[in-house]
Amino acid sequence: MSDSHSLAQILIRSVIRAFHTTQEVLAIEALVQHSCLRDDELAYLMKMNTKDLHRLCASLRDARFLTVHTRPEVIEGKTRPVNRTYYYIDYQQTVDAIKWRVYKTDKDMQGIAKPQDESKEYSCPRCKSQWTQLEVLDSVSIEGFLCLRCEAVLERSQEQEQPGHQQLSRMNNQFKFMTDMLQQIDKGLVPECSFDKAIAVARPIVREAMHEVLASVPVEDAGGMGKPSAVKGLANMGPKTMQVTISDGNEEAELIESRKRKERFLRENALPSWITDSSVPAPAATAAPPVVSFEMRDADGGDGGRVGKRVKVEGEMSFKIEEDEEDDLEFEDVV
Repeated sequence: MSDSHSLAQILIRSVIRAFHTTQEVLAIEALVQHSCLRDDELAYLMKMNTKDLHRLCASLRDARFLTVHTRPEVIEGKTRPVNRTYYYIDYQQTVDAIKWRVYKTDKDMQGIAKPQDESKEYSCPRCKSQWTQLEVLDSVSIEGFLCLRCEAVLERSQEQEQPGHQQLSRMNNQFKFMTDMLQQIDKGLVPECSFDKAIAVARPIVREAMHEVLASVPVEDAGGMGKPSAVKGLANMGPKTMQVTISDGNEEAELIESRKRKERFLRENALPSWITDSSVPAPAATAAPPVVSFEMRDADGGDGGRVGKRVKVEGEMSFKIEEDEEDDLEFEDVV
């Protein structure tokens, strides 16, 4: 163990004894002795239940006096892993936290101390009032400055320390052991402390027979126990992609705007006329000739039992004679 590490342990012990409760002192002493403890082990040493211990260690964690680490473990005889909580001290972090607290307290105390120009330089022997030189500057006589209250000759007060400076001096005297050790620690290097290093050098807890607990093994060392396995047939059941559309309610306006964009896009990318139109002129369309049809009948206007010729006139000079479907005419013999 290096000298800086030993000094860091002494510093942490001294600070925790000076500013914290007895239970917090016992918790830090146990962690210094055992390097790393599980929550049930620390509760066994302190004769507390784990719920109260977690509340106690939470305040120490916020003050940076200890570090919390959680890892899954498999208890002997079971297959489902459970999360176990461990506590250890990160000495680099704790020393830095102590430095910050000393610096912050010193700055707060310096703010309480009043500046030297505000001190009362003159005091009245009759009414015991105190005045600054600026206040009695216009109340002067042959014998000296006069009191503004009873007009007695003022006496110059002896140099005395102000209340704020007294508190600052008292704080410096009380914090001297911390500042001296911090200076010694800064001359060396505090080794880094992680959970793996702390658990590797941890001092085991010897329990009584009636307080024995089942051993537990970390999940990574349990040979794959407790790890979730894939279920056949349930792979790739989720959606491949997801699309989220956010609309403010103006869907109709959006559709109109989208239609205008498409029309504008088509106009801008339309093919030129020399590609779409053919260079060969198309033949002019001719109007269909009128068709006139009529039938030839007898002079009396009757059919006479016969149907005459039906003639169609196409155009101006075209004639077409069509026979009626009943071409076979029957005639009577003349005697």
